[in-house]
Amino acid sequence: MAQNLEDLYRWIDEHQITRHKKNLNRDFSDAVPLAEILKKHYPKIVDMHNYAPKNSLALKIANWEILNRKVLNKIKINLSQKDQVELAKCIPGAIEKLLLRIKTKVEKKSEENKIEPVNERVYFLEGISNQERHEEVVPIKIRAGSKTLDQKMVPVNIFDRMEQDIASKNEKIAMLQDKLEHLEKMVAIKDERIKDLSQQLQAVGSGTGDTSATPRARFFNKIF
Repeated sequence: MAQNLEDLYRWIDEHQITRHKKNLNRDFSDAVPLAEILKKHYPKIVDMHNYAPKNSLALKIANWEILNRKVLNKIKINLSQKDQVELAKCIPGAIEKLLLRIKTKVEKKSEENKIEPVNERVYFLEGISNQERHEEVVPIKIRAGSKTLDQKMVPVNIFDRMEQDIASKNEKIAMLQDKLEHLEKMVAIKDERIKDLSQQLQAVGSGTGDTSATPRARFFNKIF
């Protein structure tokens, strides 16, 4: 186990993390350094704008919820609510356990990419007119697999239109995701505020002494 941890610390040092490593559990408690590590290996699914440094427990948990839903679930690592709370609370061993799982998955992915063959084939797109078939075409790379398809090629103009459509849809999806994340953060802030107010009310309610002098008591005395 000690050797595994030494390997893990060396692996972490191979990544550029904006936060200086002092205490691993505390440094990773808001999920930001882990998001930076995952960004290197899964750049398409990690958006660093979603993960800002946090101090309060509720907002740290909110970061973990977003990272779990948007990234970890997609690489088949699922954090329970208990896991997220333990990570946010800096429970010893929680982050090491998660990082070891991620390290193993990243290394396995790297090995698979080295040995998996890529088969380049040319495809014609169904429904293309004869005139379009004489235009410049774009060959498409696909991974070799058991599924066999008729040969197709994509004309440049159609390929460009498809790329533009995809980019436009991705932009709309990103905007909706940003709105959702903003609402989630606002809910987390609201929950934190409600918690603070509840604690203040409990403190007032548990106080001793003559309550008739309180502003609320004076208000009701005026009414009645």
